[in-house]
Amino acid sequence: MASFKCLACMTIISLLVSYSFNGCIADPALIDSICRPSVDYAFCISFVGNDPRAPTANLHGLALISISVTAISIQDTQDKIYKLLHQVKDPVTLSRLRRCQSDYNEALSNFQSSFTATSRNSFFEAIDLVRTGTNKVIGCHNRFRRGPGPGPIATSPIDVNDSNIFKLSGIIKIAVDKLIPKK
Repeated sequence: MASFKCLACMTIISLLVSYSFNGCIADPALIDSICRPSVDYAFCISFVGNDPRAPTANLHGLALISISVTAISIQDTQDKIYKLLHQVKDPVTLSRLRRCQSDYNEALSNFQSSFTATSRNSFFEAIDLVRTGTNKVIGCHNRFRRGPGPGPIATSPIDVNDSNIFKLSGIIKIAVDKLIPKK
């Protein structure tokens, strides 16, 4: 289960997201402009477009929703890792999962900071933080696929979670990039 601190943080993030909208209604074309170039349109619509906050969001709000949804997904993965650490008996898998736990903790911090940067209109900083957080998840993912360390190549027990974070980070990058003034 997510710790009280994480739940409190997500509550604050949700409140910030709801207050960051300017009352502008997101038209379907705005959501489509973010989801269409994403890696998986249906995934984007299901996670971002169908979020209950999306209908009242402007572009800035949709970017914040994307980050918030990703942070929640990371917390769900942390919960799954915690449970797996108490179920798995294989020492190689346990070692890899412990490292992934650390990676996901750092990733969450990066995405939370990205939320703050986006709220401050520091869009380049936000994208850098998303990239750094995503790289932490990639490190976890690759640990099962190619090491480092002893043990066979394996499919991660959080493989689907990793893939969802990859897709969500791409959606964030699309949304935040649209917020950057073009010269």
